[in-house]
This record gives sequence, structure tokens and C-alpha cells, in this order.
Amino acid sequence: MILSLALQAQVKIHSHNDYTHQNPFFEAINQKAFSIEADIFLVGDSLMVAHSKKEIKTGNTLEKMYLKPIEALSKTKNFYSFQLMIDVKDNWNLTYPVLLKTLNRYKRDFKKQGKKVSVVISGSRPAESTFHHYPNVINFDGLPGQDYAPKDLKKVVMISDNLATYSKWNGIGKIPDLDKEKLLKVINNVHKIGKPCRFWNAPDTEACWNLLRELRADIINTDKVKESTAYFKN
Repeated sequence: MILSLALQAQVKIHSHNDYTHQNPFFEAINQKAFSIEADIFLVGDSLMVAHSKKEIKTGNTLEKMYLKPIEALSKTKNFYSFQLMIDVKDNWNLTYPVLLKTLNRYKRDFKKQGKKVSVVISGSRPAESTFHHYPNVINFDGLPGQDYAPKDLKKVVMISDNLATYSKWNGIGKIPDLDKEKLLKVINNVHKIGKPCRFWNAPDTEACWNLLRELRADIINTDKVKESTAYFKN
């Protein structure tokens, strides 16, 4: 029972928009982040990492920035289990064949030494009723309020929601009690279906990190990977 409560209390760090950080991928890896996010656009037959099309830079491919570093990491003693979230910004049906072909070139590196890298698709996704048709290398970031069939729910690794839908709190001082109740309801509903919960678009402050921990949100979405990791360690 004590171990179970301790596991529930553990907070996982999601490196939001990781590619915009000073040292993409490696900053998150050095902090043993649970989840690392990369947004992708399909440009020809290449998967380019950027937040918007106007920010695409030559050479910033998914392979160069994430898959090749994972390949190299898998050969070291520092390899550990984590999640690579790929946020698809373009049409899923056009992007998926290129993405699958790319991932298949590296999937042997996703599982080494008893450790595993899980690929999770967010953003543009197929219909949830088709999730179970996708291969093992593909998993999904789920949405709240969806009535997933059991076979499709197995492919959902977490549920993510927009915190701003429930509160306009800026992360300073105390959140209004009514807003806190709304967030707690979302988290409890996610836990009822046996999945971890993440809020994006949340204030990136210590007060908000602490609130989400108190409410038992499982994953903290942050641009401050080093700071948030140190905060929860302390």
C-alpha cells in the first residue's frame, strides 16, 4: 500500500516544445525527462521539426534532431525508458506513411537493455475508432471525454487537455476554488479509465506545478525542464 501511494505521488516531466530549447533532446535526456515533444511538418518526403511552417529550418529533421540521437543513446549505459511525443501538424493521412517508414528504420533502437522508447502521436490523428489498427510502434495521446472502445483505449498512453479551458489563472497566488474543482474532475475521470493525465497550456510556474501535483495530475507540461525537475526532487 505504501509503495502504491508512492508511485501515485511520482510526477513525470514532459519537455514541451523541446526543439525550441537551447539544447534540444539532450537537455531533457540529461534531466531524465519522462516525455519529449517534437512538432513535425511534412515537406516533400522529409519530416521537419518546427512549431510553425514559417519556423522550419533546413536540416532540422525528425531523424537528425531525435531519431539519430535516440539511436546513439540506445548504445550507451545512459539509455532509459522515456516517451517521444510526435505532434503531427499536417494532414495525418499524408504524413503517416512517411512517418511510419522513418520510424521503422529506427525501431530496433527503441528497445534496448530492457529499456523502451514509446512513440506517442498527438496533434493531427486518425479517427479514434481506428487506433487498434496501427502497429506496435505507434501509440496515441488521447483526448478527454472520448468514448474509446477497449481495443482502441489500449493504444492510448495518456489523456491530454488544455488547462485554459477550465481556468484563466496565471499561475501566481491561489487558483479559484471552482477552477480547482473543474481540474480535479478532469483528472479523476482520466484516472477512472486507467490513464495518466497531462494539462498543456498551463502556467509554467512553481505554484502551478505544485497545484497539479496536489491534484494528482501525472505529467507536468513544462518548458523549464531543469527547474521543474529540481523542484520536484526537492
